[in-house]
Amino acid sequence: YKTYDGTSMAAPATSGVAALLMSYFPDLSASQVKDIILKSSRRFDNLKVFKPGKEDEKIDFSELSITGGIINAYEAVKLAQEMSVSRAN
Repeated sequence: YKTYDGTSMAAPATSGVAALLMSYFPDLSASQVKDIILKSSRRFDNLKVFKPGKEDEKIDFSELSITGGIINAYEAVKLAQEMSVSRAN
């Protein structure tokens, strides 16, 4: 086993959630899927992480993540379902 982090792991995780949403909710557009992913992320206030390339310097996670959080597939599916139901009505 190895530990990986950064965009090398964020991209496949995010792509996987996007694929999950698009497979269950094919009526959603790509921009809606992006919006759902951004809105459903789990935020961590004041979370400090090591600055990439500088193992001795910590920064706020929000400096590395546009949402300041990490992807949350469960919340993304709930939000997609709400969006799909509201579009159907």
